[in-house]
Amino acid sequence: MKYTKNTPRLTVKFINSDTDETLIEIHDRTWMNVGDVLTDYYVSELVKNELKDNAPQNLLVLVVAEYTKI
Repeated sequence: MKYTKNTPRLTVKFINSDTDETLIEIHDRTWMNVGDVLTDYYVSELVKNELKDNAPQNLLVLVVAEYTKI
């Protein structure tokens, strides 16, 4: 059994930890630059600019890659 990614790109998902609702998705990141979006400053600024008054109390940030069994 072997798994492979359909694309080498990663998706970063910002999820409301209390409701499991996906709030923001950033597509087409690489493993080398995904750390840029995981800093406290970037997360705070992104949520402030994108969600404004709807910012959740608890936020979960995940890096996601989908694999398919071949």
